[in-house]
Amino acid sequence: MKSTILKIVVSIIVVSIAAILTYQLRESNLASTDGSIQITIVDDLGNIVFDENVTYMKDDSFFDVLNRKFDLTCATSSYSADDSCAYDFSGFAYQGKVLLGIKGDDFTVQTDWSYSFLKFETYGEDDYHLATQGVSNIEFSNHDKIRISYASVLEGLS
Repeated sequence: MKSTILKIVVSIIVVSIAAILTYQLRESNLASTDGSIQITIVDDLGNIVFDENVTYMKDDSFFDVLNRKFDLTCATSSYSADDSCAYDFSGFAYQGKVLLGIKGDDFTVQTDWSYSFLKFETYGEDDYHLATQGVSNIEFSNHDKIRISYASVLEGLS
């Protein structure tokens, strides 16, 4: 009898821990307040084509901020271009969009995912650092700086 109760208790604890870990890994980084962030966009030639503060609202994701300000091109499940950005990638540790292109009034930065991609970097400790989350889950708060750069898949190879 005690053995059965112990097995049930241990099973409940293990399932609870798994559920909590799954929730934490899939948690979206939404803005906790209204504010603004500095967004810098660099094209395929290394030119800064956009460098401005952009406002956001409480409960916005970084993707929401970009989608409101720019015309975006996202990836479909097969990584082909989709201007509607309707497809969400979903897996154990990730859920969100894959951004292939971004267009403003005076610029277009477009990648193909096979040979190029958009690199997201957040500013901290006096320099930019590669973001560890995708465009839907990048954490940000008021006055943060985020840089989006065209990057070649072969960049850094010699």
